[in-house]
Amino acid sequence: MKRLLERLSNARGVSGREGEVREILTDEIASSCDRLSTDALGTLYATCDGDGPRICLLAHMDEVGMMVTHVDKDGYASFSPVGGIRPGLFPGARVLVGDDAVPGVIGHQPVHLQGTDQRERPVDADALRIDVGDAADAIGIGDVATFDTTFFEQGGTFFGKAFDDRIGCACLASLLTQGTDAALTCVFTVQEEVGLRGASVAHAHVDAAYAIACEGTFALDMPGMKDHERMPLMGKGPAITLADRTLIADQGVLAAIVSSAKDAGIPYQYKRPFLGGTDAGAFHTGGAGTPSAVIAVPCRYIHSPCALAHPGDVSAMAALVARTVERLAGVRA
Repeated sequence: MKRLLERLSNARGVSGREGEVREILTDEIASSCDRLSTDALGTLYATCDGDGPRICLLAHMDEVGMMVTHVDKDGYASFSPVGGIRPGLFPGARVLVGDDAVPGVIGHQPVHLQGTDQRERPVDADALRIDVGDAADAIGIGDVATFDTTFFEQGGTFFGKAFDDRIGCACLASLLTQGTDAALTCVFTVQEEVGLRGASVAHAHVDAAYAIACEGTFALDMPGMKDHERMPLMGKGPAITLADRTLIADQGVLAAIVSSAKDAGIPYQYKRPFLGGTDAGAFHTGGAGTPSAVIAVPCRYIHSPCALAHPGDVSAMAALVARTVERLAGVRA
């Protein structure tokens, strides 16, 4: 799975521009499902015929990034964030702009030129510009930019961008390629980072008895966090959501996840409640409603130029999702 995660992490797929990610996934899973299709928004559906009630797994293809809103006469590009990024993460970040991946850097006024008040104020994203040097003619309004980050592994830790949610995409693709006897639809959604938009449409295409969103979420084992806030932790297994801002997890699906983990000896933990939101938040309220839950890999520094994840958490989530699907579908003795 590391090979696929590396390809997906390095791919560029800001919300609304997920084509490169979709192509990688299509190439990976086309021979492992009975039907493969996309909807009008670009969400990818991989359907497997099998036994038991249909299970839907969701993972989103898009990542946070930037969109160029203006290029001035000197070639500096104004931009707006696409998805949730703290403005303080922008200054000095290397980026790739547009379909041709033009290299650039997000410039900021040097500290030497700032007064005391300026230094103490939060970064104003409106005052920042993308500088592509003498290549300004190669970019334009509407071009999207991604962080210029290359995946690598160091000391038993994965480093890369877009782990939210290329980790979930890799786990779903792994399950499909391994095969399952369950009736399963894996949904690789678009535009999650700008309001769960792909998942809002997906329910019309999938009649499922249960749904699980597979995510990359925040890890809170960082300096300055209070003990009761340090959940989930990187390296302690996948995190199960009890409730977030968009979903209160179904108790039956939760029970299936926890019992699957215990029976298989898969480590797990809980995500800090009522923070964040996932595609399950939009999908579970569609149609007549779908009992839903979320399993996620805790990652440090998501929605930033580079995140960290533990390989053991990634493989454990893939195993837990597979076992839970079998349990919900009733295809495992």
